[in-house]
Amino acid sequence: LKPPVINNLSDLLKATRESGLVGLGGAGFPTHVKLNIPTDKNVDTLIINVAESEPYITADHREVLENSWHVMSGVYALKEILGLKRVIIGVENNKPDAIKVLKSIAAHDEAKYNEVAILPLKSSYPFGAEKVLIKACTNRVVPMGKLPADAGCLVMNVASIAFLSEYMKTGIPLVKRRVTVDGDAIKNPMNVIVPVGTSVKEVIDFTGGYKAEPKKIILGGPMMGSSVCDDSLFIAKQNNAVLVFSEKEARLQEPTACIRCGRCIDACPMRLM
Repeated sequence: LKPPVINNLSDLLKATRESGLVGLGGAGFPTHVKLNIPTDKNVDTLIINVAESEPYITADHREVLENSWHVMSGVYALKEILGLKRVIIGVENNKPDAIKVLKSIAAHDEAKYNEVAILPLKSSYPFGAEKVLIKACTNRVVPMGKLPADAGCLVMNVASIAFLSEYMKTGIPLVKRRVTVDGDAIKNPMNVIVPVGTSVKEVIDFTGGYKAEPKKIILGGPMMGSSVCDDSLFIAKQNNAVLVFSEKEARLQEPTACIRCGRCIDACPMRLM
């Protein structure tokens, strides 16, 4: 394997396509499509998503702490290739160690630090959602039915940007990823590096197995993840977590009648009615 030669946007799109990179925050959208910004869009800001606002998941947090040099290297490389004016790294304020390490690395180059802002965000769901993150970082609003590029922004997950940097140095495609294994039915919750295609059962066995009878298994977070029927399925590129819950934690509350108080609209960052 040889590192790809990337001198321009065309080289970057080819490299990301050949690497197999997709959005590692859970969506799995092909990165080479996201980076192919239409010429009529004036994108000037790169936003790196380290919000990770869903409960239990800590894979991106560990990515920053254990792979921070690749994170910042990928940020500077993408900024230069795409000709972006600024970069904002959005980190929830419940990760002070991640904020500290990112600031310490960015500050090594004072000129670049002025172009890369480490922005602490309120620890609240769903700051990890693209439109909410764009609003929090830039105060711009993505128009209804439009994409982040229409607000002049490109949003990348921190694990995706770190992998891109690593791929540019090694040429090794996306064959592994960091996965959070957690939930009250897991004996030893932890983050593990998992080869893509590994069965969920193998991953759970590696962490020590179950400590309670599993009632619900979720690939991804408890809010946006997908429930699976058993642990025979496999880890895909976009899976950032395996959550396993016992009968007690998996039981859903009985719904009650809506009294039309309107508080749900006030609480919703998208103002859905």
